Amino acid sequence: MTELFRSRVTVVAPADVHPGQAVHVNAGCVWVAATVTSVTHTRVGVDYDTHLSAAGWLAGSVSRWLVRPADGVRLRPVHALCAGDDVLAFDGTPLAVAGAWQGRDRWWVIDYRFGERARVPPAAVLRLVDPTPTVTVNGHLL
Repeated sequence: MTELFRSRVTVVAPADVHPGQAVHVNAGCVWVAATVTSVTHTRVGVDYDTHLSAAGWLAGSVSRWLVRPADGVRLRPVHALCAGDDVLAFDGTPLAVAGAWQGRDRWWVIDYRFGERARVPPAAVLRLVDPTPTVTVNGHLL
């Protein structure tokens, strides 16, 4: 099975994260859009672009290894995947989708062109390669 949310090995924190940068934060089986507010050697302060942080669902400070830069990447729910999409594994490796289908247990099965398969829950949000560059100014999209 391909690992889309957690890494099998120690993950190196991205070195290019800085305040004001648009990022994606791994919150279990969901990637969430956020903006970096502060950076320390062990934690990254983030301001989520959703109402979830106000509801207490997400922490305002997360471990560095849970944060990935958002440039060149878009978020998409698993049910909207199409054949030919390039999903990013947790380590940043692009994986070409051959097809995705929902099993009787409601979990989604993603088949990749190289023969691997991943099972993800129905509420999963994945990171996909976005060929159009994202332009941000002070963390805000243009």
